[in-house]
Amino acid sequence: MSIYLVAQAGGVHGVFRSDDRGGKWVRINDDAHQYGWIGKIITDDPRVYGRAYLATNGRGVLVADLRDS
Repeated sequence: MSIYLVAQAGGVHGVFRSDDRGGKWVRINDDAHQYGWIGKIITDDPRVYGRAYLATNGRGVLVADLRDS
């Protein structure tokens, strides 16, 4: 099970995933891919481990896969 979070972790603002109940966070976006206010909706795909969907508040829905991060 993964946890997804839009927040500041380690002094860096971004979208993060944790595979160990919040013990370690992996950033799944980068500095070149910032989308304004993105904290409204983030969810995972229950059929595909490591896939997350992120609403960008007017700029569509982003898909992040485990292999992308």
